[in-house]
Amino acid sequence: MKSSFKQIVLNEEDFNSFAADFLYKSLKTLSEKKTNISVALSGGSTPLPVLSKLRESNLNWEYFNFFLVDERNVSITNPLSNFGNINKVFLRDLKSVSYSIIDVKNSFEKCAENYEKLLFSKVPLGTNDLPIFDLILLGFGDDGHTASLFPGTEGLYEKSKLVVINSIPQLMTKRITLTFPVLLNASKILILAKGPSKYKIVQDIENAIGEQYPIARIINSDVPTTCILGLDYREY
Repeated sequence: MKSSFKQIVLNEEDFNSFAADFLYKSLKTLSEKKTNISVALSGGSTPLPVLSKLRESNLNWEYFNFFLVDERNVSITNPLSNFGNINKVFLRDLKSVSYSIIDVKNSFEKCAENYEKLLFSKVPLGTNDLPIFDLILLGFGDDGHTASLFPGTEGLYEKSKLVVINSIPQLMTKRITLTFPVLLNASKILILAKGPSKYKIVQDIENAIGEQYPIARIINSDVPTTCILGLDYREY
């Protein structure tokens, strides 16, 4: 296991408050060092209450630019929209700049193309000429997928594009997602997850028997990564 990975296991009752405080401290530290901060957020049910609590924090929100890790092919008013859901509980009340992947005036393909261009123009580039996010917030599923990089899908093997439309046969859908070249170029990654199945996946990766899970690429990377994991201890 890489020394760059740290796992914090909590009772689920404490998860949202602890994760919001951890995220607040991370963002506060960044805001004390710079005034142009790039953060990529993941959707799903786990981060929404955390972000809702974070919204109440006293930060220099105007320093922050918020992006998305992945998105479904729906308008931002659709209940399935990652941006729409995050906007409701977090983004719309802030003075930050935020970017949606989807523009209903454009095709799904054009949205993906434009979003990659946006990353190159709005996120500072590193010495490798790739955008460097200050922080990326990720989760992962019971199958070990992270972002919209699912097991067995072509997006896992992308080496040049930063944004792709990934076909996900197991869900009979396609999603726009960031790829590993930009995810693994981040300065820091925070993973939020809950439940015994997620705990087992991390344990398998730590024991070198979980390499098949896409999230293993993050956990085994050199990017400083913290995983905050909530468990109902009655299940363990």
